[in-house]
Amino acid sequence: MAETLTEHDLRRLLAVIEDGRYDHPTEGMPWAVLEGLAALVPCDEVSFPEADLAGGHELLMQWYRSGDRALIVGDEGLPAEFWEHLEQFAPCDYPHRTGDLTSAVRWSDFYTAAELHNTPLFAEYFAPGGWEHGLHLAFPTLPGCFRKISFWRRTGWDFTERDRLVVELLRPHLWEIYVDAQRRRHHIPQLSTREWEVLRLAHQGYGNTEIARRLFISVATVRKHMEHIFDRTGVRTRTAAAALMIPYDDTARHSGVDVQHRGAVQLPLGGRMLGDVSNPQPVRRSP
Repeated sequence: MAETLTEHDLRRLLAVIEDGRYDHPTEGMPWAVLEGLAALVPCDEVSFPEADLAGGHELLMQWYRSGDRALIVGDEGLPAEFWEHLEQFAPCDYPHRTGDLTSAVRWSDFYTAAELHNTPLFAEYFAPGGWEHGLHLAFPTLPGCFRKISFWRRTGWDFTERDRLVVELLRPHLWEIYVDAQRRRHHIPQLSTREWEVLRLAHQGYGNTEIARRLFISVATVRKHMEHIFDRTGVRTRTAAAALMIPYDDTARHSGVDVQHRGAVQLPLGGRMLGDVSNPQPVRRSP
């Protein structure tokens, strides 16, 4: 049966996006996002962890739980066996194994209840904390690392297809919000789409003539874009501009949407877009 989001659901989705855009940036996700997600997808906890899976250490742990919040930067010293179990846990391994960063996955997508209870990660780490259900949504990061939003439930029903649809619809916007928050936190200037294209090619070592040929623009236009980049970044060389900006060049490549900070918000769904914020319509998802 097709999954349906109500007008109320859609308005709450849009509220998460708008509140997240203007909330104060943190080292992780803006708190308004986690609080909004916890209300939108009922759960006991929503978290935003980042870790070096290959190296076996945490980079950041942020969680929101029934009004309580915590943000820890750095490693808490989890044992090596935890990271070994995590790599073997199918829901956590899924984005690394498949490259799929758009699908939200539940524990129950991979295991029956009996199988789940027999996994080392669940038996030794999740079960003692009372966790019974999980829903995870991965975001881009460096190779060998992970960055994701996780929803946790201790008791009750598993996460539903409606819950999955909600977070998958929000995913590109949540990534945009995260990247924009990090740019604001580090005072990184905004570049236009064309300026990003020019800077990427300059970073790869192409000269003005080759950049112009690849982008089908004139050399004079390339020079003008570089001047704008220098003016906005406050540096005067390509190397310095690239060193400042390239680490934050991932919104357009990974979000799947054009970045828009004003006016109507649109949500992508299966190649089409949901309507203007002022008049959201129910959304259906086929199984």
